[in-house]
This record gives sequence, C-alpha cells and structure tokens, in this order.
Amino acid sequence: MSTDTIHLTGGIDVGNGYVKGVIRNENTAAVDEVDLPSAVIATPRQSPKVPLDDQTAAEVMADTDLDFYNRLDASLTTPLIGDSDRRIFGRSALSVRGSKFTEFEVHDGHGSKADQNLSKILVLGVLAAKALRDHVREHGALPDHELRVKARLGLALPISEFVARRHAYAAEFTGILGSADPTVHLVTIKNFSTPVSVRIEILDVQVIAEGASAQYAIGDKGEPLAEALLADLRSREPGVLEGVTAADLVAVKNTIGIDVGEGTVNFPVFTDGRFNPEAASTLDMGYGTVLANAMDRLDEADLRFTSRKQLADFLQSTPSALQRGRHQRAQALVEPDIKYLVEAIGQSFDEVLAASGESTEAVYVYGGGSGPIKDLLYPALLAIAGDVPVLYLDASYSRHLNREGLYIAARAVAEQESGGRGAAA
Repeated sequence: MSTDTIHLTGGIDVGNGYVKGVIRNENTAAVDEVDLPSAVIATPRQSPKVPLDDQTAAEVMADTDLDFYNRLDASLTTPLIGDSDRRIFGRSALSVRGSKFTEFEVHDGHGSKADQNLSKILVLGVLAAKALRDHVREHGALPDHELRVKARLGLALPISEFVARRHAYAAEFTGILGSADPTVHLVTIKNFSTPVSVRIEILDVQVIAEGASAQYAIGDKGEPLAEALLADLRSREPGVLEGVTAADLVAVKNTIGIDVGEGTVNFPVFTDGRFNPEAASTLDMGYGTVLANAMDRLDEADLRFTSRKQLADFLQSTPSALQRGRHQRAQALVEPDIKYLVEAIGQSFDEVLAASGESTEAVYVYGGGSGPIKDLLYPALLAIAGDVPVLYLDASYSRHLNREGLYIAARAVAEQESGGRGAAA
C-alpha cells in the first residue's frame, strides 16, 4: 500500500436530515465517526472573509468533537457537479448568509436522492475533510502538496430506489461504467489561508438498502445489544418474552425493520436471514415532513427558522435556560403533524406485516426520526403487531446503525481485496 496515497474505507449514511459516517484511514488505522446536518450553503465569495491561520491547523484538527466536518469550507471540481461554487457544510451552513441554501426535499413527490447533487457533494466533502484531518494529525501542519485519496465506500438508497438505481448510483462515483479510467474528484478546502487540494478516486461503492444496512449492524453487534433490547422491553412490559434469551434474539432470521428517517420511512424485511425486497417498502415521508409542514405555524408564532434543517437542529439540541421557553413552544407547534405521520407509518407497517406472513419473529424500530415520535408511534405499532414483539431502539444510538452496517459492507470488500490484511477497527 502506497504511503503517498491515503486509503480510506467508510460507511457514509447520507440521510435526508443528517450525514452519519464511519471512516477508517487504512494507512494509520485512525477512525472518525462523522455526524453533520445534510445541508450546504453556496456563497459567491471564492474564499472566507477571515480564513483560519495556517498555524492553527493542528489545533483545529485535534478537536475531539470532530467539529471540522461541520466547519468544512470547500469547492468541488467533479463530473458529478455542474459548478465549482464554494460551499460551507454542516452546522456552519445553518447560520451563514449565502446565495443558495440546499437541503434534501422531503415533501411528497420529492426527487430521488440519487439524482440530487447534494448527496454527492456531502460524500466527497466528508472524504476530503477526513484526508486533511488525518494528514495534519500525523504531520502537525497543512500539506505543501496535493493530497491523493483512494476510497472504498458503503452508501445507501431508500428501498424504493435501491433495486433500480444501485448500480448506476455506484458508477457515478467510481466512473467504471462507460470509461476506461476512474472518475477523479477534486475538492479544494478553503478554511485556511492556504487552500488545500484533495484528489479523490473511489475504487468501489457497495450500495445497500436503507434500513437493511441497520439490520446488518444489529446482527453484527450480537448478544450485548440483544440483552439491552430485552432489558428495555421488559422494563416497560414485565413478563414479555418470558424465557427468551439474548442468544435467541440474535438467532432470529425473520424480521421487519422500521427505519424512521427525515424524508422517508423504510421497512426492510428479512426472510430466512436474507433481505427480501419483494416484501420490503418505503414510505415517502418522514420526520422532516412533519417539520416542513410546521414551518408556517412557527413563523406565525414569531418563531423564525430559515430552514427545516435549522429547526431540526434546534429541537435536537438541549436548550439553554434562555432558550427553554422557545424550545417548548416549537415542540408544541410541531406535535400536531406527528399524529399524521404515525398513522401513515402504521398503515404501511400493517401492509408489510401482512405481506411477510406469520413467519415474522421480531420487529425493530430505529432511525434518527424515531425518537421524537416514540410516544405516539410505539403504542400504535404494538396494537398492529399483536403478539409479534416490537423492539424500539433508543434513537441516541439507533440513528447510527445504518452507517455501521454500510461500514461493515465496505470493510468486507476492502479485506477481500487485501487478502485479509488489516483487521477491522
């Protein structure tokens, strides 16, 4: 493996609300866990008004909260994007003035995530940020040359898009179809006084159905997670699943997942341990739809949010003493739309449960949008499921399951290519 090239292996879950990623540097074994809003803002200025001093690079990259991913300021030159505008990423994009704020559409009839430039911008930006961060952590300073990256990725698409779009989506990043040479993506990072160029080649992309990748992660976590799920379930319903052990739960082969996201709710079905696309489905709305529908009411109540993403970030954060009143008012104005989402999820779940038959052994509920609607959704699912156990995972960790499943897929291919060299992190 060339030490002049940075080799990255990552699972990047580009959700309608947030980008969650696990990315490993195969040269140094450094692993970053990424979490940033799925948003960018384009600006006509070609450089920051006040760029960071080059000498502060080591301090900036040493931040244990990985804040650099939410401060990334970069332009992209790639066949995937029709312009080379400067863009600011993540949480910084929620509070910066610019010419165009971009987030994923979550209303009914919104376009395919595979067709929206934002998904490509976020993936390439995260890879470039990881490469620069690792270089600075290793050498203590910005590079005096272009960084070169070769990457292997696991990415996800909604179940409704997965079957028809997975190969074409992967090929957009790799450039393998229709070209003898891999596609080269150039990202120029502009946070510092000296811009840094990162040249990225993506060698392989494993595309997994959203929700299905989370189920793979649940299986990989094995008995410790199963034990925690059973304990949580029994704390609410004493005596349920009497005699069932964590090992029994891990051995389950017939499951339904309910992956509540911001723009979609995916229902992955596993039959005899294999993903069953014929029984699986996608609901084209999610928690972000609730937030988008509430924006007008919030504005009328003098609670001004410039975007759905800004509202989501505000509701997810722990309010300060001075924000507590506004936080409670915002939650109250969002709640009326939650019941409509819960009804839609219940109807879809009922249909999926009927299609999967009596073989279903367990239902798992997870995803970043599952936490805020749990009080209404959980009892609704229990009523529909009957005697099939419903295991509602805590959103604090369940929103990361898809990224971990995608990382497992990418690592498996990387290990096959290297003949098993480099044990999993």
